[in-house]
Amino acid sequence: MAKDGLEGDAGYLERIALNENVIYFHRMQEDIPANYHHWHQCVEILSVSRGVGIVLVDHRQYTIRPGRLFIFPPGKLHKVFVEQNARNCYHRTTVHFNAQTAVLYLRDFPRQQALLRQLCERGEQARVFDTSEIQDFLELLLARFEKQMADCLFSVSDSVFLIMQLLSLLPQVEIESGQKTFSTRLIRWIDEHYHESCSLDEIAVIAGCSPGHTCRRFHEETGGTLQEYLVMRRLRQACELLIHTQLSVREIAEKVGFTGYAWFITRFRKHIGKSPLQYRKAYCQ
Repeated sequence: MAKDGLEGDAGYLERIALNENVIYFHRMQEDIPANYHHWHQCVEILSVSRGVGIVLVDHRQYTIRPGRLFIFPPGKLHKVFVEQNARNCYHRTTVHFNAQTAVLYLRDFPRQQALLRQLCERGEQARVFDTSEIQDFLELLLARFEKQMADCLFSVSDSVFLIMQLLSLLPQVEIESGQKTFSTRLIRWIDEHYHESCSLDEIAVIAGCSPGHTCRRFHEETGGTLQEYLVMRRLRQACELLIHTQLSVREIAEKVGFTGYAWFITRFRKHIGKSPLQYRKAYCQ
């Protein structure tokens, strides 16, 4: 058992380096797996064209399949898990962008501007849409933008226009809710108690299973571990407190559930890529 009850070695804040055109666009059409917990400082749109897997977000589990489009607001912790094999090739497009800048460019399009604000506000729920009926058109749109990027023929207005087009194509009705699975019930409990000891025995009691069975079943459903999720949830909150409060690093470590200050510093550096003070300085300039 690790020092803080449950700790893991996977997962991190994935800070997206947006270019001068306020967007980071990536088409992944190689056959590679996905298995990560992370969050971004910006908005993410994930459009799936091939493959089957799961997304864990907001205490819900959603199926990844062709025609699914996910919108993750800034700071939204989510898990993507796709097991790659010869019969399950995962292809997807991600669009990361600065919503505040995009909103300014949509001032003459009030309906799209209001929708963008609603979907991309920090603290909002993640949104999931079924775009399978227009998937061919969506792929054409994304491929065209990819070519613009390759030819260096795009600008801020082109980036915002792509975002506006994607918003305009979204169905009126979202996929209302994902499954409440064994793992999502445990995730909800961790989200409410991450600042406490959160020992494996305590979590197993909540699950109504032995510790070993609890760990195995969580891994089977998510492709990850309880340790991974707990450390990510604690670090996610630590990042928020570093940015939005004047608490000392030691106070933050205690507040999010790390009983050892040195252990917190080590975990933070490993997963976030810089020290807590460096992180605070970078985001609070």
